[in-house]
Amino acid sequence: MEEPETGEGTAESVQESAAPEAVAQTYSSSVHRDHLVDRTGELLKSAIGVAEEHLRPSVGMIRDPRDNTPAHIVMGPNGAAILDPGMFDLYRQFPLARKGTVRLTTLDSFIAVVKRFSFDTSAIFACDDMEKPSLTAIFDYHPANEWGVGDEVPPMIQNGHHRAAYAFPLSPEWKAWIGMDAKPMGMVEFARFLEDHIVDVSADPVEAFGAASQAFVKANRGNLATPTKLIEISRGLQIYESSVIKEAKNLSTGEAQFTFDSQHTDGDGKPLILPNMFSIVLPVFRGASDPFRLVARFRYRKTGEGLKFWYELWRPDLVFDTAFQESIAAVGSETELPVYIGAPEL
Repeated sequence: MEEPETGEGTAESVQESAAPEAVAQTYSSSVHRDHLVDRTGELLKSAIGVAEEHLRPSVGMIRDPRDNTPAHIVMGPNGAAILDPGMFDLYRQFPLARKGTVRLTTLDSFIAVVKRFSFDTSAIFACDDMEKPSLTAIFDYHPANEWGVGDEVPPMIQNGHHRAAYAFPLSPEWKAWIGMDAKPMGMVEFARFLEDHIVDVSADPVEAFGAASQAFVKANRGNLATPTKLIEISRGLQIYESSVIKEAKNLSTGEAQFTFDSQHTDGDGKPLILPNMFSIVLPVFRGASDPFRLVARFRYRKTGEGLKFWYELWRPDLVFDTAFQESIAAVGSETELPVYIGAPEL
């Protein structure tokens, strides 16, 4: 009778029969690891390619929903950005349109440039600021709204990028008198100012003034000083700078009479009569041929620092407005363009 096979023999047989499969699996794993090692470069290259594809900008286009105007955009990792169309200007032989501002220093040159570049739709804007008057011509300005209700094609709106500018240069005489208007000065300072600008003082009688100036002088009982009288006043003020001043005023004529008692004598003094008004004639703008008249009132006040003198110009704004309006009227006539008081769009 044969003995049955033992468990050890059975296990050994199973182990022996499983050995080739285990070896096969071990070999397969080794080959797989070697294959992965061999593809590392390929996988890295693929990952870099994906990253580059993600980072690489692309150019697209969007359109304005209002009028379908196209605009190029650049898509990148940070989103979309509008492509600057100005970058193409560097490669053009000629610009698409004129733009920029030419600045002129004489009114004649401004008129000449405007006549050279203007169109039917061009316009001029005038700034009437007394301190900084100026003109701005816009050659490519918008046309008038001449289309009717229901018309499909409105007039072509312009860019307004091509311009000419002119800053009115105020005359030195105007700036000097306006600059010291209503500013108290010491005796010597006031006297020197009168001497420096005596050529602007007029000797014309009141009858030669305009109607408004005549009315002002008569209403204030004006006693006008001549240039000779102002020189006498200026010299007297300088001579008696350190004297004791006594004042007497004639209410009927408006004259003020000052008596100067010298501190170095026994009290002898000399009278100095100061009229209450004078007039000056000067151009408002530099280079202008037509002068304008201004009426000035004498003013004085006793202070702790001594006697102060000044003058007050009567309505210099009216004189400026007259000169300004005459200039822009000449510009409008010469250029045949509309002139608007104010400032254009930015």
